[in-house]
Amino acid sequence: MRLISVAGAVALAWGLGMGQAVAGICEVPFMHDGGAVTLTGSGGVQLGADLSFSNVRKVSADACEARVQGNATFGLMGLPPGKSKIDYWMSVKNGKASFERSDGAGRRVPVNGKFDLRMLGLFAYGRPITHSGQTFPALKFQINIDKHAVQTQPLVVHTGEKTVGSQQSIQTAAGTQACWPIRYTRVIDPTQASFNGLVLPVPGMTSSVTDWFCPKVNMVMKQESQQQGMSSLLEVSSLR
Repeated sequence: MRLISVAGAVALAWGLGMGQAVAGICEVPFMHDGGAVTLTGSGGVQLGADLSFSNVRKVSADACEARVQGNATFGLMGLPPGKSKIDYWMSVKNGKASFERSDGAGRRVPVNGKFDLRMLGLFAYGRPITHSGQTFPALKFQINIDKHAVQTQPLVVHTGEKTVGSQQSIQTAAGTQACWPIRYTRVIDPTQASFNGLVLPVPGMTSSVTDWFCPKVNMVMKQESQQQGMSSLLEVSSLR
């Protein structure tokens, strides 16, 4: 049983799991030929990815393209876990990503699934984080899933106002880092999914989220969340 497609899994793993707030989206540490990042999730919402990057071309901090290959995994609130193999061309323009796949004849064809890499405020907070108490505005995002997915409606995500806490030292895959905790509420609207031709409702989810943004590596290296009484953790477990 698959709840979301490859593009959806990438969108969720990427958007929920890592980010960069000061430099541009295309300047994250792994965005280079031979770059790689692994995301590991645990708890009620288990999202993960093991991704490698090649054929990277950068135009500016918010415009680039790369071939993304690897695997994404997902398990949502007790649903059977799924795994998707990833092989996409990703293009980023003004912080928004689109995907293409090979058609088997050497041509790249568009994929309907698109998402905003700034989803959930992880890739771009809009301005540098400078002090405890700093806030960032509420946002709304929509994920349009690949046409081959079983999901039948877009996934709509709302994030409440974000508040920066006091900087703390935490252990990360990049060693001990001084990081800012950024707290907010995330609401995923109810949607529908089709399983073997049967359309079923997928309930919404409200989470209390803490992103741990680490300025030295310009990334959110860990995200903690609570949803429906269950805790979840998603963190960057390796980076190069």
